[in-house]
Amino acid sequence: MHISTPSANGEKKIVSILELTHVWLESPLFPEVLALLPAHVTVLSSEPGAFEAGNAAAALAIIASSLLKYTGEVMDACPRLRLIARTGIGVDNVDIAAATARGIVVTNTPDGPTESTAEHTVAMLLALAKRLKYGNDNLAAGGWGPRSGTLIGTEVRGKTLGLVGLGRIGRRVAQICRLGFDMHVVGYDPYVLPEQAAALGIVSTDLDTVIAEADFLSLHVPATPETVGLMNSDRIGRMKPGAYLLNMARGPLVDAAALLAALDRGHLAGAGVDVFDPEPPAVDSPLRRHPLVIATPHSASLTLEGRRRMEEMALEQILTFFRGERPPDIVNPDVWERRRM
Repeated sequence: MHISTPSANGEKKIVSILELTHVWLESPLFPEVLALLPAHVTVLSSEPGAFEAGNAAAALAIIASSLLKYTGEVMDACPRLRLIARTGIGVDNVDIAAATARGIVVTNTPDGPTESTAEHTVAMLLALAKRLKYGNDNLAAGGWGPRSGTLIGTEVRGKTLGLVGLGRIGRRVAQICRLGFDMHVVGYDPYVLPEQAAALGIVSTDLDTVIAEADFLSLHVPATPETVGLMNSDRIGRMKPGAYLLNMARGPLVDAAALLAALDRGHLAGAGVDVFDPEPPAVDSPLRRHPLVIATPHSASLTLEGRRRMEEMALEQILTFFRGERPPDIVNPDVWERRRM
């Protein structure tokens, strides 16, 4: 199957699987995923996290990760580029407007990281509640107690989980915590109807109520102009005394200085952080070593199963496109519609 697409000079051209001759990889793929590429395709790459125009110039498609910024300049260095397939949900490192202006389709894999990220969130929640960081550090330092103070954890059963964002990951976190731990779950998402939330066992309410009622507040929204700085000093100050803040979504959602101030004055009991602004955080960032923070290096979706699933999905988006079919997860659908004309 083929589709007609405009070339650089405005003429129609046929795109087919045989035209997919070169794919550039931001990061290495699992061998079993690479094996899914047609034999005639040449794989291009640079050092992980680096872009070298000379190595990528022939690419018709890119499998992108999170380490690079895909600017218009990067796209212009690949004059044959037709599609950028981003692993994972977030596409904030891809200049969507620049891609759209150049007729480049951008896709993501929103179903790929759901389970891994949800499990990571719950692991963070439990580690904070059970004071695992304190217990580990105490034992490593040769201690054995005292069995009081910072070593005393809390049970999560019956506590309130507050979710900001009820997409795939937020819903899965709610399911695990509600059914597994008998937690009460409240959530805010302007795109989810109250009856839809209720069907998931989630009490849908406004943002201020979720923030005020949560014993554990977990963020699951993208970084957009509306959500950057979502958890600022004012909103963090309105959280319950002794509550915990979890961010596995995007670093810019949380004012790091405000979070640290709330921890230092004892207002919050702890925080679980997998994302930062900027990334990576500075070597001397207090978030790296604060005793009340469990921090991981943007690795919530980094499991063997999750990584393989995202890579397979990204590659399938490319193959679908070059078979002349619509990829299922297009971020800028107007480009696809223009290509069909």
